Amino acid sequence: MGKINEMKLLLNKRDLLIEKQKSDLESLKFQFNETQKVMSLENIVKNSILKINLKENLINLTLGFAIEYLIDKFPSVSIGNKLKKTANRILKSITF
Repeated sequence: MGKINEMKLLLNKRDLLIEKQKSDLESLKFQFNETQKVMSLENIVKNSILKINLKENLINLTLGFAIEYLIDKFPSVSIGNKLKKTANRILKSITF
């Protein structure tokens, strides 16, 4: 009986992990779709034009894309956080 109970317990744990993975995947898909909508070319151009200082917006947008590209190249979380913090400091110090 002990082996049967252990097997049932393991199967239940496996099922719970599978369900958690499914919900995490759905959450990730939703976040990806929302980010894709926000980062669409149409929204980027519209938001850039709506703001007064187009030159500053285009520079910030270009720097943002470059930073995201570099962060993707360095998957380590600590490097990404340091790079983001450094880039944010640089962007805040630059005034046009």
